[in-house]
Amino acid sequence: MSFAPLASPTQPHNRSPANATEAVTHPDPYPYYTSLATRRPFGFDASLGLWVAAGPEALTEVLGHPACGVRPAGAVVPAALADGPAGEWFGALVRMNDGPAHSAMKPWLNAQLATLHADRDTLVRLHDASQAACADAYLARGDAPAARLDDFVFRQPIYGLAALLGVPASQWTEVHEDVRALVAAMAEAGKPSPRADVLAHGHRAAAALRLRAARWLDNDAASDTWLQEVARRAAGNDSIDFAALTANVVGLFTQTHDACAGLVANSVRRLARGTNGISASADPTDLGVAIKTVSDVIRFDPPVQNTRRFLHAPAVICEQALAPGDAILAVLASAPPSATPDGMAWTFGTGAHACPGRSPASTIAAVGVHAIRQTGEDLSSLASGATYHPLGNIRIARFSA
Repeated sequence: MSFAPLASPTQPHNRSPANATEAVTHPDPYPYYTSLATRRPFGFDASLGLWVAAGPEALTEVLGHPACGVRPAGAVVPAALADGPAGEWFGALVRMNDGPAHSAMKPWLNAQLATLHADRDTLVRLHDASQAACADAYLARGDAPAARLDDFVFRQPIYGLAALLGVPASQWTEVHEDVRALVAAMAEAGKPSPRADVLAHGHRAAAALRLRAARWLDNDAASDTWLQEVARRAAGNDSIDFAALTANVVGLFTQTHDACAGLVANSVRRLARGTNGISASADPTDLGVAIKTVSDVIRFDPPVQNTRRFLHAPAVICEQALAPGDAILAVLASAPPSATPDGMAWTFGTGAHACPGRSPASTIAAVGVHAIRQTGEDLSSLASGATYHPLGNIRIARFSA
C-alpha cells in the first residue's frame, strides 16, 4: 500500500534525509539508514509523530510483537474509503487485519501462493505478458523512452501477475487500469483532504476487480492455471469464505503494483549504472543478468523501505513504554542485507505479516527487466538519474521528468 506523497520527490546528494520517510526518495539513503540503526535503533521522531525502529534487532521485536497491529485499533478501513466498495474490499484483506480475520485466511492463501513455480511454460507466459506491456506502454506514452519506461515498470508487473495466475490476456489492460485507480485511491485516502474524484474512481475499480475475481474463480480463468486450482481447493474447504477470497485475489494485484514496480525500476537503474558489475551492454538474451540484478536490488536497494505498526495495547518495546494508539515506523531498509542472495530479505517483512511473494515477485520482475534489455534501449543514458516517485514507503526509480 502506498502512503501520501511527500512534498519533494528527491533530495540533493549532499543533504542527509530529514527523517526516515524522506530517505525513501533520497539519491543515496543508505548511509543515513546505517547511522539511524547505530545511534538510535528505537526512538520517537517528533517530526513524524511516530516511533521509529531501525536495525535488525528492533525490527524483529516490533514486527513480531503481539501488541502491534497492521492498522490502528478500531480503524481497519481508512475513514476516507469506508463508505463504498473500496472500503469493503480493504476490510477483507488479510494483510490489513489481525486476529481471527488474519489467521483464518492467511496460512491457506500462503500455501496456495507457494504452488506458483517458474517452469518453462510459466516463463513463456511471463515473456508474452512483458511484450504486451511493452506494446501498451508505447501506445500510452509514445516515442519518449523514459516516459515509456515509467509506464512499463508499473504495467508489466500487473500483466505478469495476471499471466502467472491465469487471467485471460484480453483482460490485462483493463485490470491494470483498475488496479492503478484502486492504488491511487488508497494513497489519496491517507491525505488530510482526499479528492473525491480519486476516491470515486477507486470505489468503481474495487467493485470491478472483485467482480472480475469472482468470475475468474468461477471458471473464467484460463484452463490449468493457478486461479482454477485455487477455486477447486476453495470449493472443497468449508472454512474459506468466497467473498474474502475474491478480495484477497484483488489484493495480490494492488500489493504487486508499487512493490514490484520498484523491483523492476530499481533494477533498470542499477543496470544502467553498472552497480552490480554487469555492463548495461551485456548479452541482452541472458536472463541470468536480470535475475542477478533483481536479487541484488532486493538486498541493496529494496523497493519496500518501511512499514507501519500500531499499538493495540500497552507494551514495552525496545525498553520503551508505549501506549495504545502509538504508531511505529519500521524501517526495513535499515537492516543490513543478508550475506547470500537467498537469505533474509527485509523488504518482504518478517513475522505474521511477512509477504509470501518473494519468489513470484522476483520472477515477474526479472522477466520484466529482461524484456527491457531485449528492446535494445541504451540504458547507459539513464545512469545519471537520481529521481524517485514521491512515495513515503516504497522506493521506485523514476526516469522521466
